[in-house]
Formats: sequence, structure tokens, C-alpha cells
Amino acid sequence: MQEFMRLFNFRPDGTLLVGIERECFIVDGKGEIVPRATEMLGHLSDRSRFGYELSACQLEDRVGPIEVSRIKERLLENERDILAVEKKLGCGRLHLEVAPESLPLDVYPDPTGRYQIITKDMPRHILTAACRVTGTHVHIGMPDHETALRVYNDVVGKTDELCRLGDGSGGERLRIYSIMAPDFQPPRYESWSEFYKVAISKGFASDPRKCWNLIRLSVHGTIEFRMFGATPNFDKIVEWGEICHKLCQEAMR
Repeated sequence: MQEFMRLFNFRPDGTLLVGIERECFIVDGKGEIVPRATEMLGHLSDRSRFGYELSACQLEDRVGPIEVSRIKERLLENERDILAVEKKLGCGRLHLEVAPESLPLDVYPDPTGRYQIITKDMPRHILTAACRVTGTHVHIGMPDHETALRVYNDVVGKTDELCRLGDGSGGERLRIYSIMAPDFQPPRYESWSEFYKVAISKGFASDPRKCWNLIRLSVHGTIEFRMFGATPNFDKIVEWGEICHKLCQEAMR
């Protein structure tokens, strides 16, 4: 179990700092979704701010860990860099929560080989579901394992409320997400020992990123909120970040 716990990088200096991961689809000049993530990332070399997803049609930009008051400022910095690349390549982005079933199913050539392993025996309908949805993830930093578990157990009670707040597709995004992750509702854990036993039974003890719950304890040393949909609206993202930050801050008292 100690090896499992060491996978989670909780640290005091990251307490209540915020991280945002914002996913989107890449489109060509006609507005069609296209697998051009490799090409775009070739021009966006800062891997702390820009990255890939399983679908080669998606791009992710990130901010943090930062103070909650700086979310919009940092998102705008990323936006300026992406817009410059879009202009150069003649492509664009679509912040759509659910893509059409007809989108290309190209998997990003993950240099670690992780995506190739994940999708090797994946049924086509599950791969399609995984590629069709995009979202906005909010991370809130935690100082240590025990605090993180206590706060996690408190905030999971707000899952349904947060799902309603972050829904821009009439529930369609989470319905499709459930095809890939039918047990996406986050459970409470009495202890890290119980969490470890669940991780073994669910197959994510060696890689907690394979836990697809809508709220999860993250290897980044955070509590991660994964229920919010994709959006181009920075003010909405700031609101989600502030709400998650406040929930965690209150649970720590």
C-alpha cells in the first residue's frame, strides 16, 4: 500500500492551488473535426501548458498550479499562443461537449505507449465514446494524504450538484462518458487502506489515472473535479474553479 500512496504527490506548498485542464476538438477550415493534434503540438512546445488526449482530434491546454485569482489571466496567455498556431496552420478549435459519432477515431501516438496499450483490445463503441467527449477539469491542491482523503469524502457529496452546474449538453456528455466508465460516481473511502483495496479490484492500483470517477484523488497531489463540460467561456471556467476551491477550502476547516 505504501507504494500506492507514493504515487500521489501531495505537498504543503501546493495546498489549495488551482489547476485547470481544458479540452477541445481541432477543426479544419471547413469546421470538420480532424486528427491534427500532433501537428499543432509541434508548434506548442511547452508541455506544462499544452498536451494531448487519447483522441488525435483533441487538444488540451493547462494552467496551474496557481492562485485561484489568476485563472483567467493564465487561460488568456494560453489562448494567445494557440490562436497564433491556428493562424499559421489554418485550423481552429471547437469547444463541443459531444462530437458526432462520425468523427475520426485516430488515437494520439502517445510516446509512452500508454494509449496504445489502453486501446489495444478496446471495443469500438467504447473507443468512440472516449473520443466523442471533451471537458474541463479542475484540480485543487492538497497538503497530505489524510487531508486529501478527508476533503475528498466531503466534496463527493456535491457530485450531482456539480454535474448540473457543469452540464451544457442536456446530460448527453455524461451519458456517453458512462459507456466508457459505468462506475463514474465517486465513492467515499473510510481509509487509504480501503481506497487501495478498491484500486486493486478496479485495476488502477499501479496507475491511478485509470480511475475514471467524476471526482478523484489525483497523482498530481490534488482533488480533481472531472464533471464540467468543454466551453470557450473563460468566465464560466473561473466560476467552476472558484466553486471547487471554496468547497475544498471549507472542507479543510
